[in-house]
Amino acid sequence: MAPSRILIVADEAQVGRWLQHRIDTLSLAGRIELEDGATFAQRLAGAGLAGIDLLVGALDFSAAAAASTQAFLDQVLGAPGAPPLVVVADHGDESSAAAVMRQGATDYLPRHLLTPEQLATSLRSARNARREAPLQHRVSEALAPVLPQRLPRDLIPRYLLLDTLGESMRATVYLAHSAALNRHVALKVSRTVEDSEPQFAREFEAVGALRHPSVVDIYDYGIHDGREFIAMEYFPCGDLKARLQNPISEDECLEYLQRIAQALSVVHAQGLVHRDLKPPNIMLREAGEVVLIDFGIAKLLQDTASSTHTGVLRGSPYYMSPEQAQGEELDARSDLYSLGVIFYEMLTGAKPYLGPTAVAVLQQHVTGAVPQLQPMLARHQPLLDSMMAKDRNHRPESAHALLERLHCQAA
Repeated sequence: MAPSRILIVADEAQVGRWLQHRIDTLSLAGRIELEDGATFAQRLAGAGLAGIDLLVGALDFSAAAAASTQAFLDQVLGAPGAPPLVVVADHGDESSAAAVMRQGATDYLPRHLLTPEQLATSLRSARNARREAPLQHRVSEALAPVLPQRLPRDLIPRYLLLDTLGESMRATVYLAHSAALNRHVALKVSRTVEDSEPQFAREFEAVGALRHPSVVDIYDYGIHDGREFIAMEYFPCGDLKARLQNPISEDECLEYLQRIAQALSVVHAQGLVHRDLKPPNIMLREAGEVVLIDFGIAKLLQDTASSTHTGVLRGSPYYMSPEQAQGEELDARSDLYSLGVIFYEMLTGAKPYLGPTAVAVLQQHVTGAVPQLQPMLARHQPLLDSMMAKDRNHRPESAHALLERLHCQAA
């Protein structure tokens, strides 16, 4: 039987939510609660750990955080009747793992190497180590995760909001449960619609025409009480932006590059340019597949009507092609430039162009030299030069052409 309550303690909200969503997909708990270090300290000073069946601590073992991490371990592992502790570690090593296990933790898991299988095995082992009696209710009868108090529970009919995944000027994306689909979904809700043109209609139509595993599934679209909404596939593994928080090997970089190019080839074959390709719009599945999302500004190649008004640019300045930065008509090669920027970021862990303003960054895309890789990565420079060429005629002519080049390099 699974424990009824798992408490995750994480000072980094993104890491905590990632663990919460990952554990939720494993169906190991009825209630999964998330607290930061300060809130957890208040719990210890009050009711303590009574009623908690399993504790998961996302801990930083760097020198700067060593004192606070050790204080957490001392408090938790020294508390009478404390539940089993599974440590998910950043910046640790073999010595920190050994010390934590000697102190009494049930398991120690390096976060950058963590897989769903390892997490599931660890939590099940911790469950078996509990000193409490087994649960009397089955997993199928488990309660839903604890809901944030301030979420508007009835914002969109048929959807129960569970968490906030992201926000922008245009919309908020929620983790929601659809009773009709019996699954979690990502529910994007506009701020307001009022008299303006609907924002998500283009995305709904564009993605609906694709229907491919490399493109996000769209389940529902509508307008309710002046708010436009679109329900789509939810990805508990997160996006490439989150993955970039941990080191990526050269082989992994090339694998991601190839998979993203394959996804773009599907999009381009349907006559679409994504126009907003960036790590947050590249989602990951369990087996490492990539899925493209956010087609809100995608455009048909044969659509001659310009959607770029004077002074208005759509997309992220860090990933815009030179022609996009200058408001020119775009083709598939613009997406390949954006992919080149992402390739550089995967290899180096940094963006190629930075600046104090968006305009300064865009100017570098237009006139700046292609950044040079470190000597140990120099063999990838010719590929990067071609993908990030200022003149689109010097880039691969299509995603298919890029894939052929990658295949030849690997042979």
